[in-house]
Amino acid sequence: MHLFKNIPLAIVLSLLCACASHKPPPRPRSIDAKIEQLSEMLYLQVTDLRAVKRNHLLTVQAEINNADSNNQQLYYRFKWLDANGFVVGEEAWKPVLVYAYQKQTVTAVAPSPQVADFRLVVQSPDNTGQMP
Repeated sequence: MHLFKNIPLAIVLSLLCACASHKPPPRPRSIDAKIEQLSEMLYLQVTDLRAVKRNHLLTVQAEINNADSNNQQLYYRFKWLDANGFVVGEEAWKPVLVYAYQKQTVTAVAPSPQVADFRLVVQSPDNTGQMP
């Protein structure tokens, strides 16, 4: 603590608290890096995400978990990205009902071989935001 000898304790504590409460950015290969949540979802969570190239097309499978005792409606779509990160395709919104305490799997296939990456965009009516 010799480093902070001349700084008032209140300032040091507030700086430490600010650093501790800051959420680190998602790891590049983590699920969070591939998900775009339009607002905070209260009950639904993407718990597994897999992607593989088959016949030169990217195929993605996502597992959505409902932690609530009520059925939850989810709307999702995939954004397809090229090797440089540019959007080369975007699907229409699709609804899926996730039953109470259940998991639901959604699958999508990229529209072209130029697709190298993706983002899964999710929205639920029970979120704190509105459906687009």
